[in-house]
Amino acid sequence: MTQPIFGQMPVVGPDGVTPAWLTAALAQRDIEARIAGLRVETVGTGQLGETRRYFIDYAGTAPPGAPASVVGKFSSLNETARETGQQMGFYRAEVMFYQQLAHRAGIRTPFVYVAEIDPKTNDFVLLFEDLAPAQQGDQMRGCTLDEARAALSEAAKLHAAFWNDRSLIAADWCYVPTGAQGFYTTELIERSWDHVQQHYDGWLSDEVKTVCAKYVRNHAWWNRPRDFPKCFSHNDFRPDNMLFGKPGERIAVVDWQTSNFLGTGMDVAYFLGGAFPREVRRQHEQALLRDYHDQLLALGVTDYSFEHLMNDYRHYSFAAIAVAIAATLIVKRTERGDHMLMHMTVGAAEQAWDNGALDLLPE
Repeated sequence: MTQPIFGQMPVVGPDGVTPAWLTAALAQRDIEARIAGLRVETVGTGQLGETRRYFIDYAGTAPPGAPASVVGKFSSLNETARETGQQMGFYRAEVMFYQQLAHRAGIRTPFVYVAEIDPKTNDFVLLFEDLAPAQQGDQMRGCTLDEARAALSEAAKLHAAFWNDRSLIAADWCYVPTGAQGFYTTELIERSWDHVQQHYDGWLSDEVKTVCAKYVRNHAWWNRPRDFPKCFSHNDFRPDNMLFGKPGERIAVVDWQTSNFLGTGMDVAYFLGGAFPREVRRQHEQALLRDYHDQLLALGVTDYSFEHLMNDYRHYSFAAIAVAIAATLIVKRTERGDHMLMHMTVGAAEQAWDNGALDLLPE
């Protein structure tokens, strides 16, 4: 199957995936098929985008390599979420990851048939292989230890592949934050925290509110630039963005909208803060981090001690708080979304508390 020639397929929404459009998309991959019809179902909750599964009916016998179904991802139909994805560069980042980095990233991602973005509107379309029966993870359920090990193994492959890769700084599409974390300004974080306190009363314990309040007060200091090492990071590395297959099978990581090149430690801190109940995380945190560190070294990373990793880990334990509280303002609000965002906030705050990360903040 050949690599697609990007820029050839028109950008469409979920209803624009017709038999004719899909026939052309598969032809890019040398799959010459005549499609008679499609059946569609919605996938996921779609906070920043729309995802659909398309079951394909072929006219006659399907040729070798022709998929029985594919998965499409599109700009959100919600005006607030769509504007966020367009203006903050989330849509462009994901499309360009699949166009330029996925094939050498080491990490497992779905095979992509189409990855296109409209340069004027920043609307996009992605068409993937369907990895069913692999199941999407659940942030609220969390992970088993084996699932967590598999996830961190994928993270190590991704990070090692682009460790200190300065060519990404020169790529005009790749977001390189000026500070520790991209997208979220101090003004947005302060405004979001005010919003959470007004509209999510009763969701957070006093301990969690103490952590969040101190982090928000010190956000500008926390978000100052960080020196190398840096790596390409997923930046929303959590179970909801992972597809889990049979035991022993590599997980696949999806949703690269907030991926960028920034300081090391982000993905592992973000993941472990929400993957387990507090006591389970406390019990297994160090062993999981040592496994991840050992894999980095085995993959060729040098001059990165475990102590350095732990310092990065403590620093980035606050990152999920920024993402979660900001999302209460900038993405489509849903009941599950509320539970998930507060779950992320609680997990990250407890992680920061347990690892002494509050002591890193100046006041």
